[in-house]
This record gives sequence, structure tokens and C-alpha cells, in this order.
Amino acid sequence: MARHSNKRPARRERRPKASPTTLLGLEILRWAHGGEGVGIPSDGPLAGRVVFVPDAVPGDVVDVALSEAKERWARGHIARLIRPSPERAEVPCSVQDRCGGCPWMAGSATAQAASRRSILVGELKKRLAMSDVALRQVTMLESPDRLGYRQRLKLTFERRSDGVLLGFLGKKSHVLVDVPRCEVADERLNEVLPDVRLRLAELAAASQGRVTLLAGDEGVAGVIETRDGRVLPFGPDRVRLPFGSYAQSLSPRAFAQANGKVTGQLLATLEGWAATARGADDTDPWAVELFAGAGTLTLALWRAGWRVVAYEVAEAARPGFESTREAAAIPVERGQWHAADLAIGMPWPAPPPPALIVLDPPRTGAAEVMPWVRASGARCVIYVSCDLATGLRDLATLTCDGRFEVSSVVGLDMFPHAGHQEVMFFVRACDQSPSA
Repeated sequence: MARHSNKRPARRERRPKASPTTLLGLEILRWAHGGEGVGIPSDGPLAGRVVFVPDAVPGDVVDVALSEAKERWARGHIARLIRPSPERAEVPCSVQDRCGGCPWMAGSATAQAASRRSILVGELKKRLAMSDVALRQVTMLESPDRLGYRQRLKLTFERRSDGVLLGFLGKKSHVLVDVPRCEVADERLNEVLPDVRLRLAELAAASQGRVTLLAGDEGVAGVIETRDGRVLPFGPDRVRLPFGSYAQSLSPRAFAQANGKVTGQLLATLEGWAATARGADDTDPWAVELFAGAGTLTLALWRAGWRVVAYEVAEAARPGFESTREAAAIPVERGQWHAADLAIGMPWPAPPPPALIVLDPPRTGAAEVMPWVRASGARCVIYVSCDLATGLRDLATLTCDGRFEVSSVVGLDMFPHAGHQEVMFFVRACDQSPSA
């Protein structure tokens, strides 16, 4: 019989928690994905812990007034800017310090590009264990425009008894910041904001909701959606959006990428990969597209010579897809579209055996359908991710048993002045048999 000791096991020694105070002379090393500056003190009670500092730029040296201090990290705000970074840039926006949309705007384009690459490469190494040789091959495509690039805006409004608030929610808050103009928006969108405010002023006091604006060749299409369910469209029903050498007509209620020129870069990359994915004996191959929306990515697949069967959960996207197919002069049999809930784990109705699968899921990713993708028999998979964490989670599922390996990675600066980036992955089936 085992003996029981009354002696208590030794407790694991914990690092002391620092109380809110001021951290002196912290050097900001990089940006975090969410937009905060990051520093790591080398001495003192916070030595070795990650300290997050909003509004800081890599290279700044600052005194930080701490508001939180945990076992592994701390957070605070700049109490004093001791030495500004050489990468600090003039902020052209009057509300950037309150609006949550452009947290990196105080840094140069060079600093932003370096941080985007650092974040992407670091996550690829950590989550997919990619080699240093493979990481050096990662391609980063920068936005040609730093301001005025957004062709689509989604704003929040509140109609009060004393006027209208129209803008964006503040940094890490639900406080509505009124925005007279947006410096990263297409100027045509800024020009219609006064008219939008007049329309909102006609609503009953206490009305709230969203305004979506889409700038295209025919002007600005818009829709007001109130919380009580009213939908008030204005402007053209649809507008033509140029995406580099591509174009698509969409309504403001359909999903559209915000940055037209970077979307052109994405489509050109996708077309090249899709052409590479065709085998020498493929005369008329099938591609399956998941989360297809109104068919923006489908344009590149058709141009690369693929027949496409597309799946999308939102039935409302069907007219947009059909319009896109008609404008591209694609026969119905080469561009089939189905409304399907991909959360069930597979596309339905079942597609023909695909040689290529393309996914462009929402931020929540495509976890439910990835086992089907892995077992589909496809030679290649192209995954377009708007959330790096869920994208890498899904890629880890796809590559976990050795059937697939990541061949190419491209990061795209879809939203300059923010940590967000679109990431494209080209994944090939391996020649060897699947591992046990």
C-alpha cells in the first residue's frame, strides 16, 4: 500500500505582478497585429514581458503609464515621447487618434511593410513550421495607394434629437466617432457624405443603423439599413468596379473588396496559380470554389480556363454571380452556383471530382469543410485568408497528414495603415503516400 505524505508539494514560484505605474524609457520594437506598439523591458519588475502601447511606432522610445500588468504581458499609454522613431510620419487624418480604422497611420510605409512581413513570417514559422528557406520565398504585395484607396465604406449612424452622428466606432470601444471625411476613402465617397447626412436627418430621432457606400464607374451606390429593419437604397442599383485588368458590377449590399487595386493584384496572382494548377492532360478541368460570393475570384478561374462549380451560403449573392458570369460571356455549364451551408462539412449538391479547390472564407475560417478538402482528391488548393489566425489553423488541418504541402505564400496590403492583411496560400498535393 502506498504511503501518503502530509508534506505539501512545493508551489511553483510565480513572477510578481507589477502594480500600475510608469515604465521609463521603453523602446518600441514592432507593431502587434491589432495595431499597438510592442516593447519588451530588459530589466525591472516587467523584465521580459511584452508591453503593448497604443499609438506607438517601431523605433519610438517612450515613458509608459501602465494600466494593466499580467504575468506575461502589460499594457499602457504613452506618458512621454522621449525620442520619436525615424519612421514616424505625419498623420493626415483629424480623427485618427480616436477612430479605430488606421492604427498604423503614424508610421511610414516602410515601417508598415516591415511589420506586416514580420507578423506573417513569424506566424508561418510558428503555426506551420515552415523552413527559413521557404520563409524567404514569401512574397509581399503593397498597396499602390496609401490614401483614397477604399472604394467601399461601411459606416455606423445614430440619429439624435440634436443631429446625426455618422462614422466609425472608436478604438476598442463602442463609442461612435463622427467622421466628416475619411482620408483613406475614394474622394467620391467623401463627396456624398453631406447628402447621406441629410437623408439620415429625415429619419426619426433615435434611429440607428449602418450605411454602406460603393464607388464605381456609374457613381456612388448606397444603402441605409436601420436597426428596425428598414432598407433605404439610393444612387445606382449597381456600379462597375475595376480590379486591375478585371471588372465586376455589384450592388452595395453585395460583398466587395475595399481596395480595388490590391484586389487586382490578388486576382492576377490567383489566375497565375490556377493556370499552373492545370495538368498537361487537362483539357477542360473542374474547379470547386467555396465561399464564392458573387464571383469575384471566379473571374480569375474562368480566365485560367477552368470550369467552376461555386458554393456560397448567402442566397442573396446568386444574382451577382449570374450577372458576373453573363458579363464575362461564360456559358452556364462552365459556371454553376449553389447556395450551400458549408458548416455541414461538405459542399452540396456534390460537385464533380475537382482538380483544384479555391476557398475564400470569412474571418471565422473554414474549419468544418477542411476535412472534405483534404479528402477530395484535388491536386491543388488555393486558400485566400482575411484572418491570419483562422487561415493558418485551416492550413494546419490541410497539411497535417502529409497529403499536401504549402508551395507559395503571398501577403497583400489590402488595408494600408492597419495590421490586417489578406494572405494567399498555394498548396499542392504531395507525391508520396499519405502518412499514417
